[in-house]
Formats: sequence, C-alpha cells, structure tokens
Amino acid sequence: MKLAIIINPTAGGGKACQSLLRYVEQWPHPEWEVEILTTKPGKHAGLLARDLIHHPPDLLAVCGGDGSLNEVASFIPEAPFPVAVLPAGTANVLARELDLPLNPIKALRIALEKTTRRVDLGELKGESERRFLFVAGIGYDAYVASRVEPKLKQKLGKGAFVIEAIRGFRDYAFPEFEVIADTGAFRATSCLVCNAKSYGGGLVFCPKADMRDGVLDIMVIEGKPGIDLVRFMVLAWFGAPANPRWIHRFKTKTLRVEGPGEVMIQTDGELAGRLPVDIGLAPLAFPLVVP
Repeated sequence: MKLAIIINPTAGGGKACQSLLRYVEQWPHPEWEVEILTTKPGKHAGLLARDLIHHPPDLLAVCGGDGSLNEVASFIPEAPFPVAVLPAGTANVLARELDLPLNPIKALRIALEKTTRRVDLGELKGESERRFLFVAGIGYDAYVASRVEPKLKQKLGKGAFVIEAIRGFRDYAFPEFEVIADTGAFRATSCLVCNAKSYGGGLVFCPKADMRDGVLDIMVIEGKPGIDLVRFMVLAWFGAPANPRWIHRFKTKTLRVEGPGEVMIQTDGELAGRLPVDIGLAPLAFPLVVP
C-alpha cells in the first residue's frame, strides 16, 4: 500500500515535523510504501495534494497545522483517498475535534489503520473560493488572524493570538454587516460559521455543532459589547458559552453575508478574503481518518 505524507516543516516551529521525519527514517511499517512531500510557502500543501490525484495513494497524511489541512480541503474538496491529520501546528483544532493524539507519530499509527469517516465541508463563494473544515469567521476574529505575525506565532504559539485579541478590543472598529439566512437577517459586528464545536485555543462557541449533521451552526454578535465580550470569551474558554442578548445562534445550510469590503473573512484560522460572501455546505464530502 502507498502512503503519501505532506509535511509543512515550519508548522508549530518545526519540532513535531522533525520528529516525524526521524520516525520515517527508521520506517517500521514494511507493508506501506511511504513518500514524503515537503511544502513551500504559497498554498503549496493544496497544490501537492492536487497533484496526487493523477497517481493516488491509498492514504494521504498531512503533518502541519490547521492551515495545511484547509489548503488540502480547498484544493481537493472531494478527495479520492482518505486524509489523515498528523498535528504539528499551533492550535491543532481539527485534531482535537477528532479526538486524535497531538503527537504526530501516534496519530500516524492510528492513520495506518485507515478508519475513515466522511465529514461535511463548508464552502465560501466570494472574493476567493475556499472551503473550511471547522470554522469560518467574519469580522473581529478574522481581523485578529490577520494581525498575528508568523514569527510571533512560532515563538509564543497560542499566546500570539491572545495578544492580538486583546489589542483588537482596543483597535478594531467593529464595522457592521448583514447576515442573511433562511431564518431571517441580523445586523452583526462579528459572525462565526461553525462546522465543528471546537475553536482555536480551546474556546467553545457552538457546542452543538457537528461535522456530520448536514447544517452549519451560526453565532452572530451584535454591536460593540466591549468588556462584556471579554467575559463572554472567558466563559467560552472554559467550555461554557453564555447567551447574552447580543448573541444570536441558529442553524442553516446556506448563508449570505453583505457589508463593507473592509470586513475580513478567515477559514480555519487563515485569511480567506473580504465581504460580500455566500457560504454553503457540501454534506459528507471529505474523507477523514479518525480513531
């Protein structure tokens, strides 16, 4: 059997990927022929994955952060082979959602058993067409993602996001935009479109989200809640998202978001364009390897 491993050598500072490479050098799985594909900057993980379609492996494993998995899902949204997560990034949200070990070698051993589950895939159609596995964020959290410097992220990990989130309370203007769904329309300053309950840094905003239920869980924030938003995020950190009057939650299969072009969008922690955007869902489109 053939295994292809896409490795992002800079993910999470590179230590996890280096340990995986050392493991491959002593490869103890003779029934598997392994090929290592190393990424370069510029959405290279997605390009490497797309090239594999012409000579498909039995299994593709991706050693990197959530951004690397997002690239693969965006370039091959209906992958013709199972895709395994070998966590090596800063937050590793998808690995946590799937209850995978955060050690990439232990995750690889699970991957070789090839237990596959198909999951829903979120879809963006706007300035740029992207997919997402666990979340699309519009407004404040996309602004925070845009401000995190790669060098600071490698040095401080999750701490880099905390620093920029605090700065964002002070610096971000919280411009309004409109969220339009079949259940109604809302004025918002921030919106999360969740395909999974997990969010970066251990935060839980959409506790009822499920990657296999065929719908998206939406959380809309109205206004500029200030210190109340800080309290809300602290509660979310402890897995207990509150329901103040300026928060709206609902489920939908499609969503239209309109507003000023300054409002940014992120998917799975990576910038993905600006408003306006249409968001939909491809049910059970993506084959993920699970424990």
